[in-house]
Amino acid sequence: MEHEFDAIIVGAGMGGLCAAAYLVAGGMRVAVVEKSPHLGGRCSHRAREDCLVTTGALMIPMGPSSAIRQAFDALGVDMDMINLTGKMRYRLAHGDYDISPKGGGLLGMIEFAMQDPAAAAQFHQRIIDALTTWTPLGSITILDWFDQYTDCQEVKNLFQGYCAALMGVNMHEIPASEFFNFLKYHSKGSQFGMARLGNAQLMGALASAIEARGSRVMTRSPCRKIHVESNRVTGVEIKNAAGDAEKLAAPLVLSNAGPRRTIALAGGGSVFEASYMAKFEQDDIDAPIMHASFVLNEPVMADFAGCMVFGNTTNLIYLEIPSAISPDISPEGIYLHTAFGAPADAAKPELDREFEMMLSELEANFPGILDKAKFLVKAKHRGDSPGMHRWVGRGMPVNTSVLGLYNVGDGCAPVGTIGTESAAASGREAARMILG
Repeated sequence: MEHEFDAIIVGAGMGGLCAAAYLVAGGMRVAVVEKSPHLGGRCSHRAREDCLVTTGALMIPMGPSSAIRQAFDALGVDMDMINLTGKMRYRLAHGDYDISPKGGGLLGMIEFAMQDPAAAAQFHQRIIDALTTWTPLGSITILDWFDQYTDCQEVKNLFQGYCAALMGVNMHEIPASEFFNFLKYHSKGSQFGMARLGNAQLMGALASAIEARGSRVMTRSPCRKIHVESNRVTGVEIKNAAGDAEKLAAPLVLSNAGPRRTIALAGGGSVFEASYMAKFEQDDIDAPIMHASFVLNEPVMADFAGCMVFGNTTNLIYLEIPSAISPDISPEGIYLHTAFGAPADAAKPELDREFEMMLSELEANFPGILDKAKFLVKAKHRGDSPGMHRWVGRGMPVNTSVLGLYNVGDGCAPVGTIGTESAAASGREAARMILG
């Protein structure tokens, strides 16, 4: 059976659903095909013993300039969020620092790390200069840039935690230009929150609005092939929910499966122009992530309902207690905790060993926690389902050399964007190319 659509979206993650929302708002009829029974990809949740456990995303951008917010607004969908803007706690060897709700957080963080107001002011000015006069290039890493101006290890530890938590890779792996572009264009004035009823509810609401406009969102329908004829996309072949092969015809295909999988679905590297493949092969490195969710009878941070970022660890990067933020996340009296970790070297991860190190660092920061905790998730993500499909600063273009074929998702993050925001921003960029 063959159906006609204006565009087909392969994958119902943040990038795919946001791209669909933008296109539908622009008057197009789309089909979203998703291999899983669940929507949202890494921005979803699963029910585990009556707790709503995230599949990845915790802090979700929700401000008016966010590509996520704009996708929801395009279809008139409410984002049922709890605002956590500014609720960040940084832990270093000598103590904890809470971001001030009154602002001035960057200088305050640096002063706390360096314990020397004069040196902190001088280093802070270097950052301001990099944001306002000369933005460092991508030819050095952000660690290289720090090493030029300070030998204070604690300020490097602080920003190592910041980079790993927000960008999924380490200071020695992030181009200096990407770090400053994020601070310059997307950090200031941003707002973050947590989905009150879990990420799956949030993404389901967007999918329902897409279908209400006459488009389709099809779960349990994996894409088997992207059809290309004479360097132009013509549609996809899926295995539908009934288990039958089905061809969907469309002049546009937007893949949220990651650049590597997109190339394979379209027939391999020989289908694409040489420079496109050279760019793909040069920077084909994903960002692995480690995830542990567990429940306790009381929160380990009774005085704080936000995100703790660690600058005193090697693998543990942040901890949040979702049920201390929203009572709908877990049963009364049960506190869901979610921790994430990253390899010390994202290019050469040793995930089994480093996952155990992450748990050890949890215990070191909260003695006794491992004996009391009941774990609901212990996971290590890489390959086709990593924390990010490509490192910050190494994203592929949104468009490809095949006419009508686009990538969306964190594998093609627009400059200065990260995480879920980068996925949505890629969908916005692809929709602008198409509708413009």
